[in-house]
Amino acid sequence: MDVRQLRYFLSVARCGSFSRAAVELNIAQPALSHHVANLEAELGVKLFERSTKGVTATECGETLMRHSEKILRQMAKAALDVKITSAQPSGAVSIGLPTSISLGLTVPLLHEVEARYPAIDLKIVENHSGYLSEWVLAGRLDMAVLFDIDPASPFDLRPLMEEQLYFVAAPGSFVDGRDSIELREIGGTPLVLTGASHGLRHAINRHTDGAALDINVKTEIDSLVAIKQLVASGYGNSILPWGAIQQECAAGLLCGVRIEKPKIERKVYLAAARGWPHSRASEIISMLLAEVMGRLIADDRMRGVPLGGAGL
Repeated sequence: MDVRQLRYFLSVARCGSFSRAAVELNIAQPALSHHVANLEAELGVKLFERSTKGVTATECGETLMRHSEKILRQMAKAALDVKITSAQPSGAVSIGLPTSISLGLTVPLLHEVEARYPAIDLKIVENHSGYLSEWVLAGRLDMAVLFDIDPASPFDLRPLMEEQLYFVAAPGSFVDGRDSIELREIGGTPLVLTGASHGLRHAINRHTDGAALDINVKTEIDSLVAIKQLVASGYGNSILPWGAIQQECAAGLLCGVRIEKPKIERKVYLAAARGWPHSRASEIISMLLAEVMGRLIADDRMRGVPLGGAGL
């Protein structure tokens, strides 16, 4: 088994067709089929189910896909690290951001990278923290911002901050003009929240369950933009971090107040897969993200207590 065979195999699996993969790889289809057949013979297993509609990976094929992606990714990183010079860090870095963090962090982080490390190609993927954690462990992302991670989990962690969540309502509501609201007061209010699989919802449920508080979830929707629009229209209230509502509150479109007795908080980490080598560009992005987040907290564009942990 060699690297070329793995690359050819992955292309066929992703394309679902030998002919499309041959075009993508710019090789003759018979040659591609021969390489895959040799790989199947060497492993003694069937990697694809073939039909008139194309090919799909077998269970053995899916297992090889996962390993192949990691192997090829690490080989690419090894080649990149060899080429990197101390004067000009370069290369591709992929980072996953939950939407509640991305709203405040993406723009200043990208500007900072462009200004200080123009040779680093930073790719940001926005999604639920549950998906992001899986993608980090699978090698599809270099790192991701995650919440309330167990130190025994298979991640190298950089603690970033302990973030407090806010009760969010339309201007003129019963909390307008107040600095805070007690958690028990939220019980009867109609809430528009993210779905149960969302990391933000996990933090909310953990605190309301701990306080034996039944909350009135009027609507679940996995879009913070839509949630904010619904709250501003008077449809319901929500619970969100300050970084996700700061601009709307400053513009008078939303009203956000601290939740007290108890506070609803979550610990924010930057996580990378434990045991995986990190490129110099990845290490720089890790440090830069922590620096930018600290500046956002100081400027009141995010609210939380910086944790300032060790690097990845």
